[in-house]
Amino acid sequence: MNLIQHLLSSLFILTALISPLCGKEDFTVEDQPNASLELFNLPNFGTLKQKENGFIYLDVDNGFINNIVSNLEIEGRLQPRPTASQSIGAHISVFHESEAVLPKELGSPFSFDTKEIRSFTLHTRDGLKKLWVVAVNAPELELLRDSYGLSTKLKGFDYHITLGKQMPTAPAGWETVETLSSFNFSDEPTLDLKTSGDFVTIEDSEILKELASIEQIGQLKLKSNGFVYLDVNNQLIDTIWQKLPIEGEFKALATDAKKMGAHISVIHEDEMIGKGIWNLLDAGQWFTFEVKEIRYVDRNTPKGQNRLWLLAVDSPALQRLRIHLGLKPKLKNHDFHITLGYEEIQVQNLEEAA
Repeated sequence: MNLIQHLLSSLFILTALISPLCGKEDFTVEDQPNASLELFNLPNFGTLKQKENGFIYLDVDNGFINNIVSNLEIEGRLQPRPTASQSIGAHISVFHESEAVLPKELGSPFSFDTKEIRSFTLHTRDGLKKLWVVAVNAPELELLRDSYGLSTKLKGFDYHITLGKQMPTAPAGWETVETLSSFNFSDEPTLDLKTSGDFVTIEDSEILKELASIEQIGQLKLKSNGFVYLDVNNQLIDTIWQKLPIEGEFKALATDAKKMGAHISVIHEDEMIGKGIWNLLDAGQWFTFEVKEIRYVDRNTPKGQNRLWLLAVDSPALQRLRIHLGLKPKLKNHDFHITLGYEEIQVQNLEEAA
């Protein structure tokens, strides 16, 4: 790096660190010198465009995603916004479709100045997301919104170019790990299964005996969205559900090759992101459990009443894993379980069960 680049980078970082908070979300100004230098090589203008649904944005160079993301140094991985021809790629949001604005300036160029690289955690209807953006100053866009009688900033947020979302990862080759987790052999105390709750326990010694003959060990896996689960033997569903005392139509949990199949939920993606667990070092390791009870839970859903059938399992090893990661011993304070499927039930059946 030559002297001029070094001075520019230092000035950029200093300005970022003293920037005041703006908008409705708290954020962190990220110290990313290599990625920040790339900002100086990208054009600081774009073209005003509109999507079919009425959303209006400033179309900017896709280098703001492709070049910047490749130079970020972060834990886990950054899943960048798509920049293929079918997507709008790198852009700055200007008018939301609900504002119903059709500006005569569509197709016109607007300039902006890059400020800093930021990250912030956002609660969305799809769960918790940690987003990375390039914040920009855009006086011309502020004047544009003002000319149509709107606030100078969309929803009160600083103008920005979204880079992508930070996601948890696992060590390379984790899928082929054949190691038993050390948590299986710990004597750290754990919680027992609940003896009462919103569930009904079915006593059936024959089914439990058959369950005991199926291997009760599974591999810890990480989905691309950050959800962590224990992948267990599909026989725990396929050979059991038809023996349940079912009266209504039953839909067993799918166990074909393209589905997740029989599993125990271990860590929700919101927990991974909220706690900043970006590198799941235990992924791929094997954890033991023991099926203890057959249960069902009656529920009201948007599609009507149904009965969730499950196998309650005890797994001290999974509890210890969660505790080690700074989480509560059990996910959502529920016993670990294997979902078998859903039974459609009539209202009178619910009343009889009560």
